[in-house]
Amino acid sequence: MIDHELLTRDAVFRVGAVVGVQGRTVRVRVDKAKNGAHLIYQGRLLRNVGVGGYLKITKGFSELVAKVDGEEVAEARGDDAYRSSRDRVERILTVSLIGFISGGQFRRGVRELPLVGNECFLLDEQEFDRIHSFVDQKDRALTIGQLAMEKGQDVRVGVNALFASHIGIFGNTGSGKSYTLTKLYHELFAAYGDSEPFKKRARVLLIDFNGEYVNRSGAEDGAQSSSVLTDNELKTQFVLSTRTEAGDRLPLSKEAMEDPTIWTVLLDATEKTQAPFVQRTLQRDYWETRLGTGGDLASAVAGITYAAIRSSDPALDKGLVVKFLEEVEGCMGDDAPGGLGAYIRDIQSNLGYHSMSKCFYYRGDGVSRYANDPNYDSFFKELTYTRIGELGFDPSALQDVDRIRFKLVLQYYSDIFNGYANREHLGPLIKRLESRMPRVKRLIRVSDDPLLGKPLTVISLRDVNVEMRKVIPLLICRQLYDEKKRDADPSRYLNIVVDEAHNILSSVSSRESEAWKDYRLETFEEIIKEGRKFGVFLTIASQRPHDISETVISQLHNYFLHRLVNNLDILAVEKAVAYLDRVSFESLPILPTGSCVLSGISTQVPVVVDVAQLPSVYEPNNRTMTLADGWVPGTDPDGEGPASQSAEKPDDPLGLSPDDFTRLGSWAVDEPPS
Repeated sequence: MIDHELLTRDAVFRVGAVVGVQGRTVRVRVDKAKNGAHLIYQGRLLRNVGVGGYLKITKGFSELVAKVDGEEVAEARGDDAYRSSRDRVERILTVSLIGFISGGQFRRGVRELPLVGNECFLLDEQEFDRIHSFVDQKDRALTIGQLAMEKGQDVRVGVNALFASHIGIFGNTGSGKSYTLTKLYHELFAAYGDSEPFKKRARVLLIDFNGEYVNRSGAEDGAQSSSVLTDNELKTQFVLSTRTEAGDRLPLSKEAMEDPTIWTVLLDATEKTQAPFVQRTLQRDYWETRLGTGGDLASAVAGITYAAIRSSDPALDKGLVVKFLEEVEGCMGDDAPGGLGAYIRDIQSNLGYHSMSKCFYYRGDGVSRYANDPNYDSFFKELTYTRIGELGFDPSALQDVDRIRFKLVLQYYSDIFNGYANREHLGPLIKRLESRMPRVKRLIRVSDDPLLGKPLTVISLRDVNVEMRKVIPLLICRQLYDEKKRDADPSRYLNIVVDEAHNILSSVSSRESEAWKDYRLETFEEIIKEGRKFGVFLTIASQRPHDISETVISQLHNYFLHRLVNNLDILAVEKAVAYLDRVSFESLPILPTGSCVLSGISTQVPVVVDVAQLPSVYEPNNRTMTLADGWVPGTDPDGEGPASQSAEKPDDPLGLSPDDFTRLGSWAVDEPPS
């Protein structure tokens, strides 16, 4: 029995036949009756095939799916001189195979190639939905937006396919990448925020370089006026600052803080001399045992002072002895013994160095006592061990990072005074330690408190200086990754989100040494290559994908590509995303704000998505300022002038209300340059 409806459907949906096959690239000749912009089928208007659309190629019982990359006009062969010029022209499509339909489901990949003469058809609604159905039956769907070319067609992605992967979000400033990042994780927390297992097992760390994801504060009472990304009960935020003492401090474990590599990087230690010194000091337990009690601490300080005074090294002077005691006082801060200052002044006034005898001497009560005279040995022991021991040192004064600084100071002066090290080699390291330690103390505290106490933790580095902006993310991520590798519970989930990732993942930065750059990149490259085995995933957002390590870019699983104008950035993405078609690449420089190309393992085919709007309370703090509103005569930017009192409708020829303008302007997002 003939199925007339099927014959009619195939006659309408057929668009042409294959005329050439070169690998995945196929040439299709379009039937002359199908050169219009639209087709009519059962009273419905269908969009005809064109660049960016899809075709189905039938090869026997196989159905291959291809995407149209381009089209051209060619002259038809033949000697019929009576044909019109229009009939002698053929429309040729260039299409790329992207997958096939098997068992009623779309599968990405090329299983077989078509033959010349195979018929080509438009996709019906069910087939189109099948290609754009990205969610597995066992997965949970999250709606992130709509197809840009098919209004009303929602784009849904699976939680497992997207968040159990490494994600890259790239785009120029103002293209909407921060908005997309916020939308993705807002939908995740909206879907699972009420689940107790989620609150217990899932952790997202967001490293925020520009303060876009911290909550905005109220004007007068200090109350929170918004909860960026998610509600406050699911969120902890640390607003760090190296400018003032008022910033938050990150709780890091003692083990993480005593990692020699971190201090090597933090102090710009040279590879040959200073780095081995730092490693030797922090890995040994010698100084830790000497700081147990007040007597032990006083004995350690007195021993180094005594060694300095008894030294015959002509390179030493009393200024170095005084400097050592001042360093001890500086490490202990306000908790230093009250008599230590008077002792330092006494040494500074009465201790001297005799160049002819090549020894120190102490002048007191009108008598000069030389350190190389055995008769005065008991005097110098009393001057150091007895008097320093009577000052009353308290080891509890050395807490947090001050304890690490104190160990480095003791080791340095012990090596110098005993002749084990060269002052010129290690001196610059101690100077950097003295200058950078106050900044470290403003950012970090040694504590066993959990850093990730809630599902979302935001660390704002907006008010942190350049050198610490690179060290802090490395230190935190290294600690969390090491802890996750030791974690015996495989169900715990950690996602590290780095906004403006070119700040710490750049492979072309010249601000630090090669050793520091290598360690920084190796840390994040290890996370992105091996992290999934331990439940650690990485999400990066950046304006400059070209600046980011190629290893990091190539290991990403899902890409959200906003507008990119620079050719080097587009080339970096093209080299990494092998399954992105040429049409999608060429559309990157002209994508409107809020639209992006979604490609990766979470989607069957690359699609252009208009990211759905967020509730204003959850939007990131990156909106572009509206100059015209504040420059109109009679307006007051503080909301107290005549404009704020007027509620008149603007004279708009389109008839849009102020609320309409607000909705239309919601995509005017921008991100401050790094």
